Amino acid sequence: MRRIRNYSINKESTDNMIQAKRFNPCLEITFRDCSGQHTHKLSAGYGDDLDVYREGVETYILTTNPKLGYIGLEVFEGPDKTGEIFVEEHQVKEVIGRDDLAPFNAIKRLREHFHLIKANNQ
Repeated sequence: MRRIRNYSINKESTDNMIQAKRFNPCLEITFRDCSGQHTHKLSAGYGDDLDVYREGVETYILTTNPKLGYIGLEVFEGPDKTGEIFVEEHQVKEVIGRDDLAPFNAIKRLREHFHLIKANNQ
């Protein structure tokens, strides 16, 4: 898994927001790597911290909010979101073991839960 450091964050266009029937524009992340340019619509809030990693065709976007204590992981394969997991402050230690993990390790632990949830739903 490699970290993506060079990315831009923008609000989606008003037309896209209306088409998706949202009252507020979501954030869009855009970056380029050896496989081309990628743009993903995020569930992250404007005050969240983002850590972005790629592995194969998957993009992992870790969202943390130190003030509110939550953590989330969105997984994209190509342009499509393949899943997400959101953990509230009181659940963080239970789900990933600690609340001060490095982003890479938090993604690895959340990814395990994501794959378990995905397997149980099939």
